[in-house]
Amino acid sequence: MKSATRKGREALRLFRAAKACYSESTGYSYKQGFELLKRAAALGSVGAHEWLGAVYDYGLGTRRSRRRSYEHYLTAAKAGNSNAEYHIGVYYLGGVVGRADYPRGLEWINKAVSHGDATAVHVLGHSYRYGLGVSRNSKKGFALEMEAARKGVPEAQFAVGFCLSRGTGVRPDHKQALKWYRKAANKGIADAAYNVGYFYENGRGVDKDYEKAKRWYARAEQLLKEHKSAQAPLSPLGGNRLARL
Repeated sequence: MKSATRKGREALRLFRAAKACYSESTGYSYKQGFELLKRAAALGSVGAHEWLGAVYDYGLGTRRSRRRSYEHYLTAAKAGNSNAEYHIGVYYLGGVVGRADYPRGLEWINKAVSHGDATAVHVLGHSYRYGLGVSRNSKKGFALEMEAARKGVPEAQFAVGFCLSRGTGVRPDHKQALKWYRKAANKGIADAAYNVGYFYENGRGVDKDYEKAKRWYARAEQLLKEHKSAQAPLSPLGGNRLARL
């Protein structure tokens, strides 16, 4: 019992030291962090396996390997880590490590949802909206997107704006669509910024204002440039988690 306790404490110490290597205060010591994560994972740290999934995915301190990323995420997911469950689900949905497998992907996404992962709620909503692995249900899809949007998921906020604009699964409401597009745009979604500009240019849900439209179009272009030039996230768990969908 004492040996197991000491092992757990050492795993936690190594994991904390590894995370510090991915912070600005240490100058982003990726290679050192990678080695510490491997040691922590070998001692059974679920968090270390989760982070190794991201490290291998982005190639932070080691060669990029989606297969190894999958293996570490799977270890963490089996231990009930919601972020790892989300990523395993996305890997299956996107065919990242083989052919796309929607039933298995949604099985993991639902597990992540049950453990409180807001982005997984968005993915589930997206699946219902487009009938991916489930029977298409626009109303249920919108309800799930709204749930995720209220929890601050930018992609879900964009989806809510889209549904409200088109009347998909909900009655059309351009004022509310503009509200949610603006929220998504303020969190870096380029398409949302473009749509805000379009609404101002054409007077959808708001009075026409060509100057505001031009500013929002310019913002959309800037966000696109930033997205194209973006490198791997400074933290393995940062960045756009939906980049692989």
